[in-house]
Amino acid sequence: MTTLEETKQLLDKLKVCTEADMNIHFSRVTDLLPLLPNNDKKAVATEFNTWADENAVTQPHRLAYGQCLLAFADYFTENYEHGLQLLNNCRHLFEDLGNKDCIAVCDILYGGIYRTLGNVDLALKALWDAYGQLVNTTTFLHFKLACSFQIASIYVEQGNYEEALPLLKKTLESSEKLHNTIFVINALQGLGKIYLVQKKYPAAKEALESAIIHSEQMNSPMFHSNLLTELANYYSETGDYTESAKLHSQALEIREEHHLIGGSITNLISIAGIFVKQNKPEEAIDALNKGLVLAEQIKVKPKIYQLHKLLAEVYEKRNEFEKSLQHYKTFHEIREQVETEDSAKKVKNLQLMFEAEQTKKENIIIKKQKAEIEQKNIELQETIDELTRAKVSRKAKALTLIVALVLFIAEDFILDFVLHKLPEDNILLTMTIKVLIVFSLKPIERGIEHFLLKSVIKKKKKESLAIA
Repeated sequence: MTTLEETKQLLDKLKVCTEADMNIHFSRVTDLLPLLPNNDKKAVATEFNTWADENAVTQPHRLAYGQCLLAFADYFTENYEHGLQLLNNCRHLFEDLGNKDCIAVCDILYGGIYRTLGNVDLALKALWDAYGQLVNTTTFLHFKLACSFQIASIYVEQGNYEEALPLLKKTLESSEKLHNTIFVINALQGLGKIYLVQKKYPAAKEALESAIIHSEQMNSPMFHSNLLTELANYYSETGDYTESAKLHSQALEIREEHHLIGGSITNLISIAGIFVKQNKPEEAIDALNKGLVLAEQIKVKPKIYQLHKLLAEVYEKRNEFEKSLQHYKTFHEIREQVETEDSAKKVKNLQLMFEAEQTKKENIIIKKQKAEIEQKNIELQETIDELTRAKVSRKAKALTLIVALVLFIAEDFILDFVLHKLPEDNILLTMTIKVLIVFSLKPIERGIEHFLLKSVIKKKKKESLAIA
């Protein structure tokens, strides 16, 4: 069975399972979704969300899962604006349902998006909130690993290795216990990077080589080429340029075969750098020009201006100043464009994050107001019920009084009829009957009150049905 088929089967189960099992099936789906091609991610998420939307009235739980699944697919396909909108909706639904684990899943996706958009403070807050909820859970184990790895990666990017190391080690330990190869590889790669920066070369090499073995078992071109590149960087750092160039070339071959263009450009830049160090300018220029063609093909301007800068430097060393100047001019021109676009993108990203956080705050206020309204409604209903009971009680007492009068009058007639047949002195019998009547009044009152209350409740139900 393929990963896609297994994912679809789990989604079919999610459509019909009990509420108690929803988190389990959803967790399994999210374990598999990252392994699917982007088109399949989007397709299966859209299909389930469409079905959930059509059944939202009767099954609101499944609509929350559908929107969260689609937000997950948006995150992986870099459709962040739409993903944030969906997260705002499904997080609100999960809050109404009291599903804290799924709220944490939403927060992890928030954290991942915020990190990508450049706000690490919001990202860390969302991720730590989620980690605190999921740390003791038995579901969403993949998300828990993703959460700790994301936090560690942010610390690595900030150069805060002391904070990152224990998190990566914990992620590695947990992922090994769960046989989660993806995060075994991620954690080992993260550790290898830190050890390399710290110049702990044997530990760095051991971590990266171990990660490569796992990637070969997983048969993932993306992971395997990434790790070959990291190991190539290790050999470059330790001065073995021949081995570094060899590994970069292996990674490049894999990436070209599987159309991983961005990674291919990275390898070509690294290979060119090695040729420069080996005093092979012609080979360096060939590698950079090949990378420039790929960068222009996918229109990645940061890579384009980086390649122009490197070409300018190589030509300058060869005293080909005209060519060097031309590449420098192009470098500055494109870099200015990128800086302008980046500024506009940052403003847009800030707006997206502000709107998302504002919606979360509004949802909290709405939830609080809703709780207050529900409490007021409960108190009002209690008051109405109390007034209804008081009204019924008064009516029952009045009816009981009437019954008492009827019984006392009837008792006189009955005694007059019976006593003339008995000896004259029957005061004891008369008193006994009167006492019995008095003591029977309370049960009679309760019976009347119960009957009247039942009638009122029945009448209210009929009115509710008529309104509906």
